[in-house]
Amino acid sequence: MNNLNTYQVMAILLKALNQIDERLVDHGCRVAYVVYKMMQADGSYQQKDMQEICIIAALHDIGAYKTEEIHRMIQFETQDVLDHSIYGYLFLKYMSPIGERAEVVLYHHMNYKMYPQINCKYLNVADMIHLADWMDVLFRLNKPWLIDETREMQDLQFGRSTVELFWKANEQYGIDKNIWNGSYLEELSAFIGTAEYGDEKLLEFIRMIVYSIDFRSEATVCHMVATASLSMELGKLFDLDEKELKKIQLGAYLHDIGKISTPVKILEKPGSLTPEEMQTMKKHVEITGDILKDYIHKDIFQIAYRHHEKIDGSGYPCRLCADQLTLSDRIVAVADQISALEGKRSYKEGFSKEAVIEILHNQNDAGKLCGRVTDSAIRHYDEIMEPCRKNKGMITEMYDSICDEFALIKEKLKAIS
Repeated sequence: MNNLNTYQVMAILLKALNQIDERLVDHGCRVAYVVYKMMQADGSYQQKDMQEICIIAALHDIGAYKTEEIHRMIQFETQDVLDHSIYGYLFLKYMSPIGERAEVVLYHHMNYKMYPQINCKYLNVADMIHLADWMDVLFRLNKPWLIDETREMQDLQFGRSTVELFWKANEQYGIDKNIWNGSYLEELSAFIGTAEYGDEKLLEFIRMIVYSIDFRSEATVCHMVATASLSMELGKLFDLDEKELKKIQLGAYLHDIGKISTPVKILEKPGSLTPEEMQTMKKHVEITGDILKDYIHKDIFQIAYRHHEKIDGSGYPCRLCADQLTLSDRIVAVADQISALEGKRSYKEGFSKEAVIEILHNQNDAGKLCGRVTDSAIRHYDEIMEPCRKNKGMITEMYDSICDEFALIKEKLKAIS
């Protein structure tokens, strides 16, 4: 993975989500820190379990990015919290490498008195997140943490043992002081960052980042996955070695991460974009660069950042010319074009094979795309599209499962609560 580690992957994820609303990321990290110190005070958790629970806790409100609940949640008007809990659970279940713990998110707003009706082996962790969530509400409202106030909620809102564990951890580690002075974030990042994952697991986390963007807009659900697949297949046609193929794959997965800041109304607009909207859309490249610049190998950064550059120098953001673009840069640029043309969007149906090939010929003739790469893509079109369609089919199935399960789970939770 070209020296990519857990710390870098999580930093990229949180920095990307920050582009939507930094308040939720800060909230998630504080909740994760409180839970971390509670587990540490408990003493019965294995380090790997603690690290994955911290990741889950940091992302416990990720469903709010889909449900547009962020502003209401930040105002602490939390009467209706089912939607973001369900979406967050389903997202983590289907689209993350830590899906087996996803039920924690489903129940993180469920009151303790309802627990006898729930069959979930992670309810103790859900209870910790619920309490940590509440303590951060008080922090944001600049209210003191009072022992008597939380103890009044024992056996009703929170479990008695969870409340006692929180106060034990606070006395032992000074949770409140570390949150107020900001030192908690460095400690939490260092702890999560030491988690040891192999290359494939880290790649799954990278895919989770990609899915977190697509999760906001079904119009772009398959684009980055298709671009990564096409890039890999094109790279193989040029006999690139495994190391370079891995760079291409990561660069392609991350190339549109900046779109997480693009308003959904622009991503899903059914008609043509206005000049102002187009400028907003184009900013995704610079935001991609800002998110990635401190955390990935320069070659991967370059591949992701240059996907809209053109051979004739007419692209953006740097107006680079042919002699400044590597073969890998050119491959991802062509793959991105094919994916955009072939894929269905809010403003168009997917183009046919014949239409895509005609446009590629025109782009090549106009000096926009690399001739070698476009020629290879055209000659091997069916060959490179076959795995691409399979990968897109898998993503579509995941989204269909989320849609099917959402309503069923909501009725179930309403019956319990």
